[in-house]
This record gives sequence, structure tokens and C-alpha cells, in this order.
Amino acid sequence: MNTQGLKVGIVGGSIAGCTAAIELMRIGCEVTLFERTGDELKDRGAGIGVPAAVFETLVRRDLIDSSTPYFPGRAFTRRWRTPGEARYGYLAWDQPADLALLNWGVLYRNLRKRVPDRIYQAEHRVAALRVQSRERVAVELAGGAAPVFDLVVCADGYTSLGRRMLFPEAGIEYAGYVLWRGVLSESELDESAPLQNGVHAPGYPGGHGIFYFVPGADGSVAPGTRMVNWGMYVPIEEISLADFFTDKGMKRHEGSLPPGGMPLATETELKRQAAGRLPDYYMGIVDRSRNTFAYAIYDCHVPAYRKGRICLAGDAGAFARPHTAAGALKSINDAIALAEAIKARSALEDALTEWNDARTETNNRLVTYGNQLGRALVKEIPDWSTMDAAGMQKWFASIVDVPTALLDRNR
Repeated sequence: MNTQGLKVGIVGGSIAGCTAAIELMRIGCEVTLFERTGDELKDRGAGIGVPAAVFETLVRRDLIDSSTPYFPGRAFTRRWRTPGEARYGYLAWDQPADLALLNWGVLYRNLRKRVPDRIYQAEHRVAALRVQSRERVAVELAGGAAPVFDLVVCADGYTSLGRRMLFPEAGIEYAGYVLWRGVLSESELDESAPLQNGVHAPGYPGGHGIFYFVPGADGSVAPGTRMVNWGMYVPIEEISLADFFTDKGMKRHEGSLPPGGMPLATETELKRQAAGRLPDYYMGIVDRSRNTFAYAIYDCHVPAYRKGRICLAGDAGAFARPHTAAGALKSINDAIALAEAIKARSALEDALTEWNDARTETNNRLVTYGNQLGRALVKEIPDWSTMDAAGMQKWFASIVDVPTALLDRNR
């Protein structure tokens, strides 16, 4: 296909939106990206993990610098607090992994700097999408302008305007729990050695935690300069969500609380509950953390990834639980696969059809995989202290049957 002059509008300027802009721009499309917030999206300091092979792919495609700092994650270390193992917990399983653990902000800034400022239109809120013909879509902005494009990619997150327009029946479903998160400087730890081997996942009745190192704010991975990224899955009744996500200024937030927004009483109660669940070492990290934040866990299957000339990407499409550790990966894969399909086919309609079929199947399966992990690690988590590594593997395989190889598709 001759992509020169193909006008593409992208709604949303985070991971999926920036990647789509870069990849489509590089095959000759005329790209305009609309981001409703300011030029620099808020970085909560949270970490993310991507398979090491994916990190190498990002470098090879010049989506991130080869010098981008990360911390290697070689295992998910699964522990359980017992009376005899109160400090670190009983070691049930060092589940093999091969992850690159990095700051969300570092990944985002690597992508953002590759999107020219003339393309990235900050503080431009999209109010509506209007289909003008089979080959034209108008993007109506809150300010009144309505530029027209040959293709629109909605990368506007899990509350996506694009998804709600294309598939109003595909609502997000609350999973029954939230992820409570925080970060802590390594300099505040009593000891660092326990976190050296990767992601630590202490289990407890009703959920599990995640604790791992990511590079420090300046990108340093030297001992003593890193940050501990942590989270705990906490059951919250749906009827209580509105109150839970009301900040200290009595403002209600939709599905999340930002750092600094959580009322002290809420944070204190969460820490009180954690003290009876976590081994002492991990509880020390939680207890020292301030300005913790939280967001609700949702699922969303979608019937398709496009309708006409409007496409979905990232969390605007199928939305999987964070247990999959594939949020950023899915967003990046959606964008790369779209550009590759357009470049490979002679007609845009054929390219979009091929891309849609592959992404719909893969990402809906990823949602199913996330559901299975949620059942295994939160909803029906057994007492891990009753099992050894072989028993853990057998239990895990009995619940999780979606092959994790699907995460590597379309890299």
C-alpha cells in the first residue's frame, strides 16, 4: 500500500498512542495525536515488567534507547507467612521468569521523545467521533475543531470513548478487588538482598502482593539507589467503591486514587490489615511507604478491534487484569501489528481486517488468562505453606490453562 499521505488521527497519548504514532509515522502516514492532558503524562513512579525478549524488540525497533535502565526479574518468588517463617515467609515456589522491570515513566518518556511535538497535540480533548463516509472519520474536539482522517486509532484507555461508541455493549466488569500500590526508596530498607532475584509475590487469604526493584528516579540501577515498587490485591465490595475512591478532599474519582489523594484513615486501615497478612520483611516496606495509591481491577472482552475506519488499541480494546503483566506489552503489540499489517497489504481494508482478526483473538484470550490468574491468585488462593514447588506447579497448572506463549504473539 502507498501509505504516503494516509491521514491518521490517534486519540490518547500514552503507551499505545505514542507507539502507534511512531510506527505509523515511520511507514509514511500523516499522523496527528490528541492527548487530553498536558504534554507530560503523570508518572506515579510505578514499575512495570515486560518479557526480556520484548525489551530487546523495543530496542531493535528503536522504540526505546539501548541504554534504557531496567532490573532483571528471574523469578516470581511465592511465599506465605507462617508462625515459623514470620519474617520472610515460607518459600513455596521460585516460579521461573525472564522479565525486564522498569519504570513506567522511563518507558513513556522514551516513546514520547520519538513523537515530534508537531504531531503530539497536548490538551486537546476529543469530544466525539463522527463517521462521515466509509473512508472518512471526523474527530470532534472540545474546542470546536473537527479535523477529518482516513483512519482513527483510539488509544484512550480502559474508559475509551472509541470503545463506548463502537461497542456500547462491551462494558468493563469489576473483578471484586483493587490493587493498592506504593513505592519506597531502597535507602529506606533494612536489607536489600531478599529482593535481588526478581518479583516477590507473598500470598495471603484473599490475595497476594508484588514487590520488586525498578530503577531509581534518575535511572540508576546501582545498589542503594533503586526504588521498590509494590502492590497488594485487596477485596473491596463494589457497593463500597465510590467511598473507597473518595479522596481526602472529598472528591470522588472514577476507579482510582492518585498518590497523595488517599485519606490517612483509609491508608492506615489498609496497613493494619496488611500487618496480619504479609511476612514482616514485606510489611516493613508497606508500612514505611507514604502517598500510596490504588485502582480498581476490571475485565473487558470486545467483539472486535475495529469498525469501519475506527480502531482500538491498548486498554481501549480488550482489557486484562494486571496479573498478566502484559498491559504495556499488549499496547505496544497492538500498535506494531497495525503498522506491519498496513505496510504488508495492498489495500487498507484488507490490512485492517487481518489486524482486527488477530488482535481480537489474541487479546480476548489474554483477558481469559487474566481471569484465570485472578481466580488462582486472589479469589480462590490456597494456603501455599501446605505445598512444595512440585505441588505449586501442579496446582497452578490445574487452574491456568491459557498458554502464556500468547503474550509473545505479534512481537
